[in-house]
Amino acid sequence: MIIGLSACNILPGQSISIIQDAVAITITPLQSATPVISKTPFIPPTLTETPTILPSSILSLTPTKSVLSSFEYNFKSTEVSPRTYQNTCEYLSNRWGIGKSEPGTIIVPVMYHSIRQSGRELQDNMQVSQEYFEYTMGYAKKMGFETITTQELVRFLYNNDPIPPLSMILIIDDRRLGVVKDHFMKYLDENDWTLTLAYITGIASNNEWNEFARLNVNNQLDLQAHGFLHNGETYITEYTSTELIEQELYNPIPVIEEQAGRRPEAFIWPGGNFTLQSVQMAREAGYEVGFTVYSRGPLMYNWIPLGDTETTVNDPLMVLPRFWSNTAALYLERAVEISAEAKEFANQNKENEYFWYQNYCLEYPPLEKDEEEIDLE
Repeated sequence: MIIGLSACNILPGQSISIIQDAVAITITPLQSATPVISKTPFIPPTLTETPTILPSSILSLTPTKSVLSSFEYNFKSTEVSPRTYQNTCEYLSNRWGIGKSEPGTIIVPVMYHSIRQSGRELQDNMQVSQEYFEYTMGYAKKMGFETITTQELVRFLYNNDPIPPLSMILIIDDRRLGVVKDHFMKYLDENDWTLTLAYITGIASNNEWNEFARLNVNNQLDLQAHGFLHNGETYITEYTSTELIEQELYNPIPVIEEQAGRRPEAFIWPGGNFTLQSVQMAREAGYEVGFTVYSRGPLMYNWIPLGDTETTVNDPLMVLPRFWSNTAALYLERAVEISAEAKEFANQNKENEYFWYQNYCLEYPPLEKDEEEIDLE
C-alpha cells in the first residue's frame, strides 16, 4: 500500500494568517480524526462571490488523509466478511501499545450442547460423540490453545488487553451440569481451563444451584445469561413483545449476581434469535457482548466475521459468531492459519500504521514502542 502525505507544521485547531494580494487569509487545518459515517447529510455552502484560487504553497498546508488497508481473509463465502467496530486511532493505539495482545491474537468460540457417551448414536447435529469431544480437547491443547473467560474476551475485544495468542472460549448452552461433570471437568482440572455456562436461570432449582457451587469450587465455571425461561414462547422474533424481551434480558441478571457474585457480561441469544430492537435493549441492560449460533469465523481485535443477517443490527460485538462443536477441530486449524496470516499482514504494514497514527492521531498519546519492540518475526 502506498500512502501519500503533505507535510504540515500547524497543529489541528490552530490558525495562521497569510497576506495574499493584500488580503488577509486565515487558514485552519482540519482536525486529525478518523472519518466516520455521518447521519447528517453534508450541505455545501452557497457561494456569494467568485472563490479565490489559493496558490499551491498554501494548499499544501492541509494534509491529505489516506485510508489504511485492513487484513482480509478468503472465507470462500460471499456472505461472510470481517467487520470493524472502533475508530482508527483508538484501534492503532491499542494494537501497538505496551502491554497489549500481539497482532494475530485470535479467539475461537465453540458452542456445545450435549456429548453422547461412547457407543451411543448421535441424535442430532447439536451433539458430538465422546470420542470426538476428547479428540478436540486434546488437539486444541496440542496446537497451543488456552481458554479464556467472558471477562477476558470483553477486555480483549474492547481494549486489546493481553490474552493467549491462541485462545478459545468454550460455551455449553442450557442447563447441562451433568455434561460439565461427566465430560468437561477432567480437562478443566488438567489444563487449568475455564468453561462458560450459557444458563437458563428462571427454571433452575435450589439443588441445581448447589451442584453448580460444588462444581465451581475452583472458579472454573463462567456463568452467563441465556435467557430467563428460554422456551418456544419466549424466543425473540420481530413479533415478540417488549415485555417478553425485557424478561429474557433483565431477569437473569440478579440471579447470576446472586449465584456467581458478579453481573453477567454476555447474553447468549436463546435459539440464536435476535432482532435490532433486542440488540439495542441488550445494550441498555448492560451486556457487553452477545453470541449467535452462526459459524462465521474466529475473532480478532476489531475484526469480527459476520454475515448479512448480523450486519443489519450494526453492532458486531452483540452478534458474535460461534462454531458448532461437531466441526470444532476443523475451525481450530483454520484459526491458526488466519492468525499466522494476520501476524504477517501486521508485520508488513506496521510502518504505514505507525506513520498514519503519528500524523493523524495527535489527540492520542504517542506510541512508546520502537521498531525493534514491535518486530513480529
